[in-house]
Amino acid sequence: MNFKTKQATTSIFSVLFSFLATSHHWIHMGILMLLGGSTNMMAAMSGVLWIRRFMILITLATTLLSIYRLFKHHCKEIWMIALTVIAGLVSLYFIYSTLTNFGW
Repeated sequence: MNFKTKQATTSIFSVLFSFLATSHHWIHMGILMLLGGSTNMMAAMSGVLWIRRFMILITLATTLLSIYRLFKHHCKEIWMIALTVIAGLVSLYFIYSTLTNFGW
């Protein structure tokens, strides 16, 4: 893959991940509305474990990708390193909390 194609692919994925990161609440609300939108929604959500598993895997993948890109590009700006590490730790904590409270 040549450099321009690789750079364009990286840019497209960055925009896509940014969109998903900012709109994942809308995605959750859409899923809840599709399931009926009633007060017993948590009971309905336990029936679709694939959503939780998918979100856990995507969170893990984006965390690993962020840390990989931080090392790959040899980022030396302290604020970028700090924000990436904090975001990664928060994401890993959410994964840990979800797995300990609800299981896989």
